Amino acid sequence: MKLVREQARSLQRVAVVGAAGFVGRRLAAALLRAEVNTACLTRRSRFMLDNDVAHPLHRADIVFYLASSINPALGERHPEWAAADHELFSTLLERLSGLDSPPTVVLTSSGGTVYSPSCPAPYAETDPLRPNGSYGAAKLALEHELLNHADRLPAVVLRLSNVYGPGQAVGSGQGVLAYWLAAAARREPLTLIGNPDNTRDYVYVDDVVEALCLVRSPVGRAAVAPGSPLVLNIGSGVSTSLSELAQVVQDVADVRLPVRLLPGRPFDRDHVWLDVRQAERTLGWRPRTSLLDGVAAAWQATPSRPQRLAEPISLRKADHAS
Repeated sequence: MKLVREQARSLQRVAVVGAAGFVGRRLAAALLRAEVNTACLTRRSRFMLDNDVAHPLHRADIVFYLASSINPALGERHPEWAAADHELFSTLLERLSGLDSPPTVVLTSSGGTVYSPSCPAPYAETDPLRPNGSYGAAKLALEHELLNHADRLPAVVLRLSNVYGPGQAVGSGQGVLAYWLAAAARREPLTLIGNPDNTRDYVYVDDVVEALCLVRSPVGRAAVAPGSPLVLNIGSGVSTSLSELAQVVQDVADVRLPVRLLPGRPFDRDHVWLDVRQAERTLGWRPRTSLLDGVAAAWQATPSRPQRLAEPISLRKADHAS
């Protein structure tokens, strides 16, 4: 990625917490390809050791925090997981804020669940916040925790819409596109939960990675400082109904499949659509990938049957890069 390569020398060290996740893997891989000094931290290579932060975090200029134990479905079933995530994040921030040179902390939050459903879409960063589910409440609590430390830590919150792309896992509560592409590969019906007219904002994973990397740019660094946190929406800026998405999937896969309708869940939103103009004004970022092109790229990476993801990037790789 040219953008990342141009910024490789602008900061000395970067840490990605959650480098085994869908977005984390893409971000870590892009940074490592660009020869940025990057520590990749996963559940195997823990970022908290004996109540202190792992060694790479002591030297990091920027920490991307993408770790999470929950998704919208799991958040409803396991509130204790969200509580554990919050406690861990709070402890991490306390330790980082006590360093001689605290890093900038970039938290990926949820643009699809933190805004009030009574507010008309598209949602802007200044719109009212009122999650209607446990997942959104957990994400907003992490935001508040980071902003409460913003007087000591430069803080950035990126509220992501529905991220999709190659390599997305097919698992409980994950993105609908990964499910549908896997179903299309097996020539099985597409399961649609809720109203087919409900809309979402689907943003391609590499566009998200570009936004994350722009936080490292001179423009991004100038926009954030202790006491001046930055909160931005990151999405496609386009509203797409579930029925339209099902049509795109079938067109890309060149197949016609029945659509099986299931009742909606209490935590599902009717509409998710983000206003992303502030990200362009602040970072010069805008989404580049159309839904058709993004789904086509994801389809090319879809196996004939769902398979497990490759092993996550290990800390041993980070040791060589730092």
